[in-house]
Amino acid sequence: MSETKLPELCPPHYWEVTSVRIDGISHYHHRCIKCLAEKDIPLAATTSAKWVSRNPKRNNN
Repeated sequence: MSETKLPELCPPHYWEVTSVRIDGISHYHHRCIKCLAEKDIPLAATTSAKWVSRNPKRNNN
């Protein structure tokens, strides 16, 4: 009898994102709620010009 292989659950991953500190540096901790894959991304790696708000605060004087 041959083994039946279960279909891959991911990708696409369904990430649950929390924040953690690793060696004093803030990271986004991603955990897939389907396949339990995990990854950590330093917060500094996600802060760049592309994340600038589309609706900047206006100074109403």
